[in-house]
Amino acid sequence: MERFQDNTPEGYNLMLWGDLKILVDPEQDDDIWKNQNQWKIISWKLYETYGVHTLMVDGTLMTIHMFVEKKYPLTKETLQKMLIWKLEAEAESFTAFELLKFIKTHIEEQ
Repeated sequence: MERFQDNTPEGYNLMLWGDLKILVDPEQDDDIWKNQNQWKIISWKLYETYGVHTLMVDGTLMTIHMFVEKKYPLTKETLQKMLIWKLEAEAESFTAFELLKFIKTHIEEQ
């Protein structure tokens, strides 16, 4: 975030800036979250070492990176699709279990 605070990113840096903004400071009004009802999930993976899970979505072949312990503006329907798709992880782990529990809790809150 510090890299871009004093200038306007261009080219690849603009793409990197967009990914960082979604990862660190997700806002419900960002375009990426607006068409979730059209998302078709291709994969949902956990990278436990980094504390990140990724959602690959068909249509635009977009990959969304999300921190395990951070709440993102995902709709109840998207969260349910994620649970139905099943999380891919290198091994059964406490982090994977906690992520699934975290998402299930957010479904119940909505």
